[in-house]
Amino acid sequence: MTTVAADETWERLGAAAHLLHHAALEVWSRADNQDPDSPLHSLGLGVYLAEAQLSALLPDDHKVPDLDIDPAELGPLQLLTSAEELTRELPLHRPDLVGASQLVVDLCDLIREARHLGY
Repeated sequence: MTTVAADETWERLGAAAHLLHHAALEVWSRADNQDPDSPLHSLGLGVYLAEAQLSALLPDDHKVPDLDIDPAELGPLQLLTSAEELTRELPLHRPDLVGASQLVVDLCDLIREARHLGY
């Protein structure tokens, strides 16, 4: 894999982490206005954990890029879907991306859960 392709991988992961961060903040904000047993709390936790898993794949010195979009204009489902789309073309066979395939599955589960909750 060339350096350019490796850089693109980190850019995709960084952008997806940024999207998940904003999705987690939005879900937590909405969950704060719900009962403690609201399913929004578990969705928010799931999104937060996915963001942490994704961020753990990034090199320590990698700066998460600013997005070309305003995350405040998107809802949690759109943010999750955009993050999942960024992971579709990742080279999951690479040793430094061990665990990324499970992350992709987790993102699909979070999207399904967000749809189920009406997002």
